[in-house]
Amino acid sequence: MLHQISDQDQFFAELQATRKTLQSHIETLCRELMQRETMNEHKVFAVCSQVDLQIREFSALVGKANSVRVDLENEAQTSEDRMNIRRQWGPVSAKINLFKVELSQWSLMRGLVQDQVTHRKKRIPLYDRTTELAVAQNSASDDVFDWLHAILNPMSQDEAGLANGYYPDIALSNSTFHQHLHAAYRVLLAQDKEQPIRFLDVGCGGGLKVLSALRYFQESHGLEFQQSYVDAASALLGRTKGLEASVFQADALTFEDYDSYDVIYFFKPIEDPEKLIELERRVVSGARPGTILIAPYVGFGARHADLGCAHVAGSVYLSKTSPSAAVRWRRRAEKTGTGVLHGEESGVATVWSPLLKASKRCGYDIAHHIDPT
Repeated sequence: MLHQISDQDQFFAELQATRKTLQSHIETLCRELMQRETMNEHKVFAVCSQVDLQIREFSALVGKANSVRVDLENEAQTSEDRMNIRRQWGPVSAKINLFKVELSQWSLMRGLVQDQVTHRKKRIPLYDRTTELAVAQNSASDDVFDWLHAILNPMSQDEAGLANGYYPDIALSNSTFHQHLHAAYRVLLAQDKEQPIRFLDVGCGGGLKVLSALRYFQESHGLEFQQSYVDAASALLGRTKGLEASVFQADALTFEDYDSYDVIYFFKPIEDPEKLIELERRVVSGARPGTILIAPYVGFGARHADLGCAHVAGSVYLSKTSPSAAVRWRRRAEKTGTGVLHGEESGVATVWSPLLKASKRCGYDIAHHIDPT
């Protein structure tokens, strides 16, 4: 890299070559990180060392180029010649400074990579034991959420809903619901599903859980039999400007679009046992293979195998999946990070953007490092 440089054109070519080489190293890092549990840590560290070397050589190159430019200015016969030299070098100097700013972020990126290598030596369970302190904190938070739920859902079940055996809007504790959403999110990371991820709440009532799911998934929808609940939920979600959230009126027993969703949640929405089993069969038969089902009640746990589902962990299941495959997905998910992150990058793309995107798809970000110990 440090061969003789005589003018700004040669340096610009060197700058472009350096950037291309660095991008190649970053692509290699991304591929390894996306391997998750089969990632080759020795290869990762070797590539990081190559990046270190590339940045050191670039710093030396910048020093050499600055020396050439200063020599040219000193050799100029007139002030006009000197100004022309500075103008000629201006565009290259600007690109140098921008690239230096990008490269200054390498220490953060190296730390991000190191964290992923370190954390993947241990599995992080999809569900973890909650400490006594966390239980008390969650209980207080759940009480407030229950008050909010009661305020936003003052209506009772109407006659049509009662006649069809539907329960009124049942408030599963908010902290428990988020445990299930977080587990489902990490399984999705393991599955490497293409975005947008679509979530459906079957029997969504006033829509609070549809709103909560937006923290994890790009699109969140609710199916509700009772129109008054639909109206209340639509009023709530109508305040979420720019977010993909909606509630629609439908009968869960005849709904035909379960295959349009990646995650389906249902919390015993029907009281009649036979109709509830009918609903479970309807959901499972309509869902695509590998669809994540969140069903936090005892009955589904007892029937999931007969319905053609496999248990992953907690109240998370996979439709039309074998038990051995579900175990593989769970183990793969346990190698993901715990950050709930958006895949899109904001602002100007940099040379590090692919690395940030790959890390987020594995549950890691610069500001979201988790120590599993």
